[in-house]
Amino acid sequence: MTSQEHRSVPTPVVGALGLLALGLVLLGVGGFVQFDDTAGFGSDQWVRPLGFIAALVAVAGVGVACLSAQARRWLGGALGVLDLFVIWQSVTNDGFRFVWNHDEGELFLLQVLLGLTALVLIATGLQPFKRPAGAGGRWLVRVAAYACGTAIAAYLAFNAGVWHYETQVCTNEDCDLGGLEGLFWSIIAIGVCVAVAVVIEVVLLVKRRQRRTEGQPV
Repeated sequence: MTSQEHRSVPTPVVGALGLLALGLVLLGVGGFVQFDDTAGFGSDQWVRPLGFIAALVAVAGVGVACLSAQARRWLGGALGVLDLFVIWQSVTNDGFRFVWNHDEGELFLLQVLLGLTALVLIATGLQPFKRPAGAGGRWLVRVAAYACGTAIAAYLAFNAGVWHYETQVCTNEDCDLGGLEGLFWSIIAIGVCVAVAVVIEVVLLVKRRQRRTEGQPV
């Protein structure tokens, strides 16, 4: 590797982390990140254009990270740390606001999205798709795929359960128990996804053992 090639490696890393930092700064300046919103009216202080710009900057950061495995690892790690920080603050600080309050479901969805994005970036950074034949299974990438699929299935099942309760079960305007049916449906969806993942892994394990027995690359 030449010195010029060596210097060019960190460029996507700097770009991805720089865009992430810029997005956080925009969220802070726009009033989307607060630590003392005990009254619950922090959203009145939002500068909404900065929020949209911050979202675009975050997406751009992920796009830059896709340029190299090293950048994906660094950005994935940074998003993981950010997600843990948001979860910690939302649990321990009643006045914390990261776009949404700690007691709003949208913040939970944001935390899940951050965690899944971090997992996918780290997985594809540690086990990139361009690997020599016979380099072994990409188990971490599969774990990320299972996690994303399970999260999507649980989300869809929850909303389907709420819709079913409100349209088919509830007979009055007070339908507060719709969330319980949605939760029940989402638990079933998670169980099905886990079972499917186990079956896939068993099938892949059997195939790897057969290839190893036949002397083929695993």
